[in-house]
Amino acid sequence: MNPNTFDAFFKLGYTRLVPIIPHDAAISDRSSLYARVGTSQDSRGKAVGVKGQDGKWFGFDWLQHEADARDFQRWQAMGAGIGIKTGQGLILIDADTPHKVHAALIQQTIVKHLGVLPTRIGNFPKAGYLCRVSAPLKYMRVEFGDLDAKGRLTERVEILSDGRQFVAHGIHPKTKAPYAWPFAIKPFDQLPVFSPEQIVALLNELRTLLPAAKPIVTEGATDVVAQASLKGDLEKVRKAVSATPNTSAVFATREAYRDFGYAIKAALPDHPKDAFEIFSEWAQRWQDGSNDPGVVEADWRRMKPPFRRGANWLYELAEQHAPDQFKKVDAFFDEIPDEPESLFIENSPRLLETKPEPVAIRWVDPKEWEGRTPPKRRWVVDGMVPDGEVTLLTGAGGVGKTLLAQQAGTCIAAGLPFLARKTEQRKVMLFLCEDSEDELQLRQRDICLALGLDLPELSANLRIASRKFMDNLLAIWNSNAGSMKRTAVWQALLDDAKAFGAKLIVVDTIADTFGGNEIDRAQVRQFVQACLGRLAQETGGAVLALGHPSKAGQAIGGDGTSGSTAWHASVRSRLYLQHATKDGTGPFRRLENRKANYGASGDAFMLRWLRGAFDLVSTKESATFAGEPGEAAEGVAAPSVGSGGDGVASVAGVAAVARGPAVVSMGRAIDDALLVAVADSAVDGEALSKARNSPHWAPRVLMRRSDVLALYPLEDVAASWDRVVKAGRVAATVVARKPGNRMPIVGFKVIPPAAPGVFD
Repeated sequence: MNPNTFDAFFKLGYTRLVPIIPHDAAISDRSSLYARVGTSQDSRGKAVGVKGQDGKWFGFDWLQHEADARDFQRWQAMGAGIGIKTGQGLILIDADTPHKVHAALIQQTIVKHLGVLPTRIGNFPKAGYLCRVSAPLKYMRVEFGDLDAKGRLTERVEILSDGRQFVAHGIHPKTKAPYAWPFAIKPFDQLPVFSPEQIVALLNELRTLLPAAKPIVTEGATDVVAQASLKGDLEKVRKAVSATPNTSAVFATREAYRDFGYAIKAALPDHPKDAFEIFSEWAQRWQDGSNDPGVVEADWRRMKPPFRRGANWLYELAEQHAPDQFKKVDAFFDEIPDEPESLFIENSPRLLETKPEPVAIRWVDPKEWEGRTPPKRRWVVDGMVPDGEVTLLTGAGGVGKTLLAQQAGTCIAAGLPFLARKTEQRKVMLFLCEDSEDELQLRQRDICLALGLDLPELSANLRIASRKFMDNLLAIWNSNAGSMKRTAVWQALLDDAKAFGAKLIVVDTIADTFGGNEIDRAQVRQFVQACLGRLAQETGGAVLALGHPSKAGQAIGGDGTSGSTAWHASVRSRLYLQHATKDGTGPFRRLENRKANYGASGDAFMLRWLRGAFDLVSTKESATFAGEPGEAAEGVAAPSVGSGGDGVASVAGVAAVARGPAVVSMGRAIDDALLVAVADSAVDGEALSKARNSPHWAPRVLMRRSDVLALYPLEDVAASWDRVVKAGRVAATVVARKPGNRMPIVGFKVIPPAAPGVFD
């Protein structure tokens, strides 16, 4: 079976079809594909596109496009090739190698793992193998084989899934021969189904067989644009659409008309009725024909997110085609008074944003520093949040980032320690985009109860803004020039911070305030430095920004990064909050200092959610085993320590510090708990061993005995065991004798420290 029409593929159950530009098609000079024609990047014969009324072809935004029978008829009449979207359970294993030996090896391995699959051939011996998967599977590839002139591997096996498509029928652009199915394509519901684990196992075996194979590369489905970045103001979108003509010269294809609808829907997610009215009115203004209202409504219903274009694109089109009616700058900045006496005519910061600022670089001769005492490095939170910089706090949704940030802001505003770290009291502003004012009020009440504060005590130093469901973009990008523009919201935030005298601004979250592409390193770096960093510079303070890590960053062993590694590289300090348990349940959290340019990175803290706030996990006996009793950290009252009602000891009060040396890291807390457990095991006559392969290996046995140690990963407890052994804090001893033969049972005893702070 070798179907050759859209209708034939549809009848086989392949409903997610797209049109492929013929290999010899004429490309419109208004299409982004035009510049590639005749180059090695020429995508004709493989790219998705449609023919315009002038007979030339255009690309279109096909990822979220849901085609119907009328589309199939139009595309067939155009002479388009036939593509099939992968994803939603359908994958193509694409063996991209020109070498028959490698291709044969790949086919044999696929047959071994998956059997004989429907196979598509375009440029032999390259081949694609079609099947289904039982669960979502990201795009993956294994690179191997020959190197190109730049030293890059040129051969690969790819798993095409969400966000991809393949040519099922048409003419191959290189061979000029039709694509063929030597192992015939089957109806969709008859394709064999495999688990994602089986596909990964296939790739892993291919890695062992193919020459110079690299590790498996996994990527997201597509470059999904942050949907919040596409939003626009209702009236400004209405004005932009009203100014944009609906003609075949501007919108040459039906797909282009629907792209315009997608952008309106993306720009106004909070105004669905108004958005449809705007689109419907624009559709009825078509100057080269008429649009059936029923068809327009049906098209609108099929426009589903995620979207890739929004308000900014609408503004650009309006300015391009009707510059006398619409200026893009008007969509982002407030109206400027016309009165000659207005201070904002010449000196408006918003106007200055559109002009290059004069640059004057200050160069320092090192001899200028001779005899000067360098200033001390300042911290908002000692060792965690450096002054004058941007700190990033990442964590999965629902883990408690906003609560922790609100708690930190409260401690700083009140001049109290935060998680046993000294803070510098200052004025704080919380710009929070995800929660309602009611929710923030409830959280603030719980935080104040935990800290022993009254709300009026915070009046002088704390301000909180709920920005839920509002336009919160602080910066946007010009898609043509690639330059960043700070928005009116950014300017308002800066003005308010200066007026209040804020020296710490908390921004929650990046997803709500960053109007760019999070995997674009240049845009990320601009946002951190010239938007968030500029806030810190202008206020003479610091910024704490909250973000969600990518799925890879959230995985066990992940580093908590989001999208591009430029987020991690661009900030001076990065904190990562995650659940302490693998299944993401329970009240315990692990906070790690993943980057500290001006201090020691690697600090980790075990926190517990307790009555609406976070508290440090500690042990009742920390003063007994960590060192001699001492005074609390400077300016901090030594608190009492209790179990909190569930058998797990914790520092009483979010701002408190345990007796003796301050609880400053999770490693210290584990050491304390480990020594307590060793002492208990000696009393109970428990056998302990240093040997990892022994059933009595100390870390594993002690984790079973201690509720506190059970909270931590085994590798952390093992590292603590190595520390206390190396420091001479434990020594082997006979703890009991076996009944009957009186053979000794060897365990360990705790040795008092030679000096306080032995683990510091």
